[in-house]
Amino acid sequence: MAGAALVLASSAFVVGASADVTHVVGRGHTLEAIAHRYHVSVKAIMDANHLKAGASLQPGEKLVIPGVADKKKGDAKKPAKGDAPAPVAHKGETPNAVIPSPRAQGPSFAQKPPDADTVRAVRFGEESRVRVKGKSGRIPGPAIKSFERLLRSGNATHKIDPRLIALVGIVSNHFGGRPLEIISGYRPYVSTQYTQHSNHNLGRAVDFRIRGVPSDVVRDFCKGLRNVGVGYYPTSDFVHLDVRDAPAYWIDYSKPGEPPKYDRPNSGADEGVSDVPDQRAPDPAPAPTGSE
Repeated sequence: MAGAALVLASSAFVVGASADVTHVVGRGHTLEAIAHRYHVSVKAIMDANHLKAGASLQPGEKLVIPGVADKKKGDAKKPAKGDAPAPVAHKGETPNAVIPSPRAQGPSFAQKPPDADTVRAVRFGEESRVRVKGKSGRIPGPAIKSFERLLRSGNATHKIDPRLIALVGIVSNHFGGRPLEIISGYRPYVSTQYTQHSNHNLGRAVDFRIRGVPSDVVRDFCKGLRNVGVGYYPTSDFVHLDVRDAPAYWIDYSKPGEPPKYDRPNSGADEGVSDVPDQRAPDPAPAPTGSE
């Protein structure tokens, strides 16, 4: 995103030493996101792996990442899951500096949607198209019912806050109507959840990713929306969006089954990854979904 900046909090800098590391492609990974993670250019990755423009990545595929800082003994430093990658200190840079994000010069991923105000949502392996704005400018009744089905938990449904639906429509329009992969929506309250007052319990939150768009780009756009809670989950690769009275933002580095690992306390975080046992598995006993 233009003007975005990345705070480098690590003190593990190696000056003048570089090596190649191997990155194993995961589901939803893009060249832009991988380049951003290792602080190298997309072109450098393409050249190192003899990739052509527009090439698609497959989960499990191994990519050589050139010029990543290595350790004292010469072994390339590989970022652990959930950890920020160790940055490379170039000549003239100082530790803990704030430098422009590589994506500031990259694509914005914003484009005109082919069918404005129509959300393409993928859930339980099925894709639905929901028109979220009628001729009057209001959210149609069928759209509200469709979102209740899309964001259900198993067969349990809940009324979805209309403002959340409107915001999802804004996000969809901004990113060209690309399919939204719904990770989680409404979740009934359980005593073991880490956040005792979650907007997920009230039909006011959704966890999602957008196909073909790095989640940190989605995160940055959502942070510009009014009075929302935005959570970024880099380990599980999704963004949390909820509606509330005052803005909040947090990062959670935990994995499913772990307590939340927030970037800072008192951030207004709504919930932790561990509230959802498996981010990539559908809820049990899904009911049929329709298209609007």
